Amino acid sequence: MRIYIREKNGKSFFIPIPLSIASLGCRIASYAIEKFGKNLNQRQRDIIDCIDFDELAKGIKYLRGHRGLKLVEVTSAEGDEVTITL
Repeated sequence: MRIYIREKNGKSFFIPIPLSIASLGCRIASYAIEKFGKNLNQRQRDIIDCIDFDELAKGIKYLRGHRGLKLVEVTSAEGDEVTITL
């Protein structure tokens, strides 16, 4: 997975993230929220409860066969761009 960031002033860079690390991160997030989620306020808890991190990790594993797929392509009003590809 690659995260491309292009700022309005012309600076651009990308962050390479191996899919195995992204999947591991989802599983760690699931465990951390289970153990330490009681410290979140109710609004944050409601938002995080909507995400099934185990299913997200399985989805990342499935997407390994679709290299080059654009997952996110966003442009802000200020001209900054973010693109996430596999």
